[in-house]
Amino acid sequence: MYIRHIQILLYLVLTLSGCSNLTSKRPEENVKKENLQQEVERTEKKEDTINNIETPSIEGRYDLIDGYAFFRDTIHNHPVYKAILLIKRISDKDFGFIVVRKVHGLTPVGEHGILSYNKNRFYMKNIDYSNKRIYHTEGISIRIEDSLLSTTRYVSNATEYDIWRKSDSESNVYISLRKTLQKEKEEYANFYEKISNDPELTGRDEFVYYESGKPYTKNDSVFQKKWKHYTTTNSYDHKTVNDIQE
Repeated sequence: MYIRHIQILLYLVLTLSGCSNLTSKRPEENVKKENLQQEVERTEKKEDTINNIETPSIEGRYDLIDGYAFFRDTIHNHPVYKAILLIKRISDKDFGFIVVRKVHGLTPVGEHGILSYNKNRFYMKNIDYSNKRIYHTEGISIRIEDSLLSTTRYVSNATEYDIWRKSDSESNVYISLRKTLQKEKEEYANFYEKISNDPELTGRDEFVYYESGKPYTKNDSVFQKKWKHYTTTNSYDHKTVNDIQE
């Protein structure tokens, strides 16, 4: 009988001990689950914060105050003589742009397209018509400081650097740029009309990133010094385009 009582007592002790262990494990598991949930919530909150950053207001007309291009195959830079940049907001995060640039001694050239703002930077928005797909590249870098705007444009064999000052949209345009600017406006209108009327390309909010090659950034430091100089001293020509009609 005594032995039986001992066995029962041992059984009770072991049972209580087991319950104690289970009781101690459950809080640990709950703590781990709570920590994991908190980490998930922090990550989601961070992503929401990044995605909800207000899109900078860059729309307007800009006139060039300093610009040049560096080519990979030459040690010489090519200064831009004149340029004008037009930016128009077309959605919460998208801007259509038209730019005309003239290197001294050469015929003006133009470009148009769409800039899309995502995760705290601007991307070039491109259209793959054959696959009915929209994708984005880091083909351009933009900075804003008061009425100044800088653009660094990475192309296949060169990097184009420009510093712009916001100007009156009604100001006159250099005579040598007018014809090219008008042509670019017409081409942009046709380009945008095709996009806006294509149901397979409109109303799509997905962000598709396409790696288009490593930007040629060798001379970026030189441009950064120029940009800092302009933004800290405002040492640029305050004459408007109305004053220069050549």
